Formats: sequence, C-alpha cells, structure tokens
Amino acid sequence: IDYVAVKAPMFSFTRLRGADPTLGVEMASTGEVACFGHDVHEAFLAALIASGFRMPIKTKNILVSIAEESERLEFLAAVTGLLGMNYTVFCTPGTGEFYGSRGLEVQILSKQVGDKKHPYVIDAIKLNKVDVVINVPEGTKKDEEVTIGYAMRRSAVDFGVPLVTNIKCANLLVEALARQKGIKVQSVESFYRIPTVGWQRENEMS
Repeated sequence: IDYVAVKAPMFSFTRLRGADPTLGVEMASTGEVACFGHDVHEAFLAALIASGFRMPIKTKNILVSIAEESERLEFLAAVTGLLGMNYTVFCTPGTGEFYGSRGLEVQILSKQVGDKKHPYVIDAIKLNKVDVVINVPEGTKKDEEVTIGYAMRRSAVDFGVPLVTNIKCANLLVEALARQKGIKVQSVESFYRIPTVGWQRENEMS
C-alpha cells in the first residue's frame, strides 16, 4: 500500500488580537502537525483535524467569498461538488452572482448591516450558522472587499469557525470531503515501510 504524508502548519491567530488571519509565503508557523494517509486526501483531512480544524458536519453550511474572478472560476467545480454532497453554500453578493449566473443554487449573505433581503454575513459567522469560511482575498484592491474580507476572516478566528484562505487548499478540502468516508485510526507501526531518505540503509545496518 502506498502512503502519503501531509504537514499542516499551525498559527496563533486567536492570540494575535486584531491581526488579519491570512497566510503569506514568508510567515513562520508556531507549530505544525504531520499526518499519514493512504492517499493525499486522507492525509490532508487527518492533518487538518490534528491542527484543530473541525469538519463541516454540524450545519453543512459553507460560506464562500472569493475576490478574484479567476479564482472563483477555479473553485466552480468545488461549489458544484459541495451542492452535490447536500451542503448549503452561502456566498457574499459578488461571489454569489458569479455562481448563480452559472446555474448553481447558492444562498446570498449581505455585506451590509440591516439588509432586509439577505442576512448579514458577519452575524452568520458569529452565530455559528456556517461550519467553514472560505475567503480568498488575494489581489483585490477594493476598499470594501478589504474591509469586509478582514471582518469575515477575523470573525471566523474569534468565534471558532474554521477558516480557509487559499484556493488550492479549499479545492483540496472539497475533494477530500467527496472522496473520504472516514479516517481509519492506525498505529504508527503501520507506516514503517514508507520510503524515507536513509531509512533503507539504516535498516540494513541494523
């Protein structure tokens, strides 16, 4: 059997009051977990769970807010997949219009307080009415997007809602949810045969 290892960094955004919980290539994590799996999806889910990420099974509501159209398009198949797995996908207006115009039945959350037509997105996060927030802010220069995007990300951290800010990780999460029916707990001895640099030589010498 082939095995895959995935490493997940951990960040102390809950202790950095007011900090914007987005990740850059130069950021240093405060810890990390590494998990094995029979494939990348199992290992990815195991690493997320080990880092404190809760699976979206309580409400089966997922909030998606993506600033760039190219990344909305990249996540299109994932939204279709989520709906096919009976998740309810909530979106901020721009993201919702993008997916709605392509025939996907998403629900709109407003960026404005007091909108009589749609619930306020920050309230949905604070009241734990969504299981996961997927907010991908890269590249936007709109002041409104920066402000509401920060508020969504910060609210997710402050109120304990799992947050994903990278489009590749968001896609991998949806793929993993679709393919994995559960994670089997195994002893570390089950993975001793994984090829590792220097491993074979050390075994031969012993």
